[in-house]
Amino acid sequence: MLASNLIPPVVSGGTPTILQFPAEATRPVRSLRNMTTQLLQEAAQVIPNQQLLINVVSRRVRQLGLGHRPLVEATPRSSLTDIALREIIAGKLTYELTPETPADGAK
Repeated sequence: MLASNLIPPVVSGGTPTILQFPAEATRPVRSLRNMTTQLLQEAAQVIPNQQLLINVVSRRVRQLGLGHRPLVEATPRSSLTDIALREIIAGKLTYELTPETPADGAK
């Protein structure tokens, strides 16, 4: 008896309910995606190797997530990925290739 008071009659009737959301809510998401895509393209000009770029960005995102301070100015709405990409574009974040050593230790 108590459960019937908590569940709205539309949901308890067994008919599925479709929630309508305004279409305007998706517009900011699209602009943020375009901005991230633009940042990604600009960062790809600095680090042309896509796999290397992904590794650099992911390591920096991990550092930022652990509390390291951004090297560029960040707005409260900036994602950690956007901050890392901006750091690469600004030249604040670089990478260094290390020479590969054989797995068996032979020289």
